[in-house]
Amino acid sequence: MAVNNHKEYVFDSGPLIDLKNYPRDIFPTVWSQLEYMFQSGRITSCHEVYREIENFDDEIASWVKNNKDYFHRPSLSEQRIVTSILAKHPELIRQSNIVSGKPVADPFVIAQAKYHKRTLVHREKAKPNAHNIPTICATEKIPNIDLFQFFRDVQWTF
Repeated sequence: MAVNNHKEYVFDSGPLIDLKNYPRDIFPTVWSQLEYMFQSGRITSCHEVYREIENFDDEIASWVKNNKDYFHRPSLSEQRIVTSILAKHPELIRQSNIVSGKPVADPFVIAQAKYHKRTLVHREKAKPNAHNIPTICATEKIPNIDLFQFFRDVQWTF
């Protein structure tokens, strides 16, 4: 299971959560390659993804907590992109999330991918007139894929 391309990726919380379907004891190479790509900087994520996952009670939350350094706080440049995205797409963050203080990673992973010119890996489906990752990525010209396409991109088979 070699990584044969040189693309770089930003992971949203959805694909990380989906990795619970690939338990480490059954799919050890998925985890070792994923960790290698995070360690080498080929995959990054943002602090809001960390916040979305940290309070789960599962293997993914444990992994996230043990690898907190992979989840970066936004730079000033990324914050400006977040502000621009939210000005154009205020519906990206639900009012209930704002009121409750619940973390919302979408604008941050979009900004991280745009600023660093990386492919965004997420699990959302494109819907007409939706204010979601695929729609905004299309508007902002940010490449974006799901977890299975990521596996294909990096040529992982198992």
